[in-house]
Amino acid sequence: MTDSPIRYDVAADGSVHTITLDSAPGNVIDIAMCERLRPAIAAAAESVDGKVLVVRGAGKHFSFGASVEEHLPDKAAQMLAALGGVIRDLIRFPYPTVVGVQGSCLGGGLELALACGIVIAEEGSTLANPEIQLGVIAPAATALFTGRAAEDLLLTGRSFTAQEARSMGIVNEITADRSLDEAVDTFVRKHFVPRSALSLRLATKAVRGRRVAEIEQRLAEVEDLYLDQLLATHDGVEGIKAFLDKRQPEWTNS
Repeated sequence: MTDSPIRYDVAADGSVHTITLDSAPGNVIDIAMCERLRPAIAAAAESVDGKVLVVRGAGKHFSFGASVEEHLPDKAAQMLAALGGVIRDLIRFPYPTVVGVQGSCLGGGLELALACGIVIAEEGSTLANPEIQLGVIAPAATALFTGRAAEDLLLTGRSFTAQEARSMGIVNEITADRSLDEAVDTFVRKHFVPRSALSLRLATKAVRGRRVAEIEQRLAEVEDLYLDQLLATHDGVEGIKAFLDKRQPEWTNS
């Protein structure tokens, strides 16, 4: 369908599967997009010949993140379930995953990238989980990223350059601006296409091991904290409302 928020393409030999976020201008990840992403991820996972899944964002930016409107109480549970489902699909994915990042990679967009195995970013890209600036938290990023760098990323909400993100362990490769397509294609054709699809599946299973179950458990815990504790407070909703109203939030610390 031409109005789909994503595109799903498969190489002629079935080795490279590509999912492209395609919802201008910022590829916002809303419930509708998640509902299209999950079947595409499932189709790629079932491919016997699949050797790598590539995730891209169309246009100037990878993604501005998850829909802010859908984080209000009436939609928050559905939004967390939708995006959480996509994240779970990616961390369970049976063979290597590569994401190409350009422009802004924010919030839910960065969570999507963190759920993939290899991140290739343009030099001028910007990565951030700014949720705390709206008084909320990022469940998937909290589950996927740990350590001192995670506290910087998640508790400040500040933006990082591709070079800074690489030093934090978020980005694996950096390429010149406007060369991302070529860099991603070169990477997958050098490191994955020549390999055995069967061996890549078993290697992926071995590398991820028990970490998948640990991430899923942690993700469920943080999602519950968000829904049961954060949304029951004034501040847990105020930042979102203030952002939508284009005003400064009035925190009550309660």
